[in-house]
Amino acid sequence: MLKTDSPHVIDIAMNGLNFRYLYESYRLGSMRAAADKLGVAVSSISRQIAQLEAEAGVTMIEHGRRNIILTEAGELGMRYYQEQMSHSEAFEAQLADLKSLRSGRIKLALGEGFIGKGLTEVIAAFSRKHGGITLSVQMVVSSNEVTRMVAEDEAHLGLVYGPVEDPRIRVQVSVPQPLRVVMKHNHPLAGRESLKLADLGAYNLCLPEPSNRTRQLLRQGEAAEQITLEPSVTSNSINMIRDLLHSGQFITLFSVLAASKELSKGQFVAIPLDNPAFRESTSVSVIRRIGRRLPPGPSLLMTTLDAYLRGLPPLDKARHT
Repeated sequence: MLKTDSPHVIDIAMNGLNFRYLYESYRLGSMRAAADKLGVAVSSISRQIAQLEAEAGVTMIEHGRRNIILTEAGELGMRYYQEQMSHSEAFEAQLADLKSLRSGRIKLALGEGFIGKGLTEVIAAFSRKHGGITLSVQMVVSSNEVTRMVAEDEAHLGLVYGPVEDPRIRVQVSVPQPLRVVMKHNHPLAGRESLKLADLGAYNLCLPEPSNRTRQLLRQGEAAEQITLEPSVTSNSINMIRDLLHSGQFITLFSVLAASKELSKGQFVAIPLDNPAFRESTSVSVIRRIGRRLPPGPSLLMTTLDAYLRGLPPLDKARHT
C-alpha cells in the first residue's frame, strides 16, 4: 500500500471496494439492487458504506431514504472514484499497448559511421512492423558521446565502435569489425590480398575527421610503419565518403559495417591491412546502462540489432566481388 503522512487519506483513497459499493448503490438506485448485482448481502453493502463514511469523517448518503441520494461529500467521492477508475483503465490500456508493442518510445544513439543502407533498412523494417512505436535515432560525433548518453539515460541503447570502458555500461552484444581498406570493386588495388599503409600513399585517400575513431587507429598504424598519410579529402560525413568511393577515384579506411550493403552487392571490396596496429580486432557493440530495465520496445530493438550485427558479411569474404 502507498505510504503517506495521513493514514486517514490512505483509507479513503485506497479503499476501492467501499467506493465501488457506494458507486453501484448510487448507480442502481438502492443497496438491494447493488447487492443483487455484486452477489453479496445487503448488510455487507450497508456496512462498507458506513465504514467509508467513518473513515472520511463525513456522511456520503442521505440516510433514512429508500433510494440512494448522495450528499455533497458523496458526490465528491463519486467524482473521485470515477476519475480513479478512468485513470486505471487508461493505464491498463497503455500498459497493454506497451506489452504488445503497439506504442512506446525508443531512443538510439550512434555515430554517423553506422548509418548506411544496411542499418537504415533494419530500422525501416522495425518501424513498419511496430508502427505505434516512435523511434528516435540520434547521431553524435564520437563513441564516447554515445556511451555518455546511454550511461545518463538520454538513450536506451547505443552503437559504438571500439572499446567501452565506462563502468556504468553493459556491452549487450559485440562483433569483430576491424578496419579495412575499402574501395570500388574495379579500383587498381582491389585485387590485392592485403595492403600496407605505405601502399595507399599513391592514391586519393578520403578519411573522416581527426576526432573519429578511425583516425585514432590510423595514427597508431602510421607510427608502426613510420609514415604519415595525407588524405585528399577529409569529411565529417560518412555518406559523403561513401559517395566518393562510388566514383572510383578514392579509397578509405572503413569497418565492414560502414559499407555492408555495398560489400554484400559486390560494389566495394574491403582488403585487410598488414600492420600491427590493425591486427587486433576492434569491435562494434550494442550497449545499455547497467541496472536499467528496458521497456519491451527497446528490448526488441536490441534483439534486432544483435541479429543485424551477427549477420554482417563474414570478414574473410568481405573483399569478394
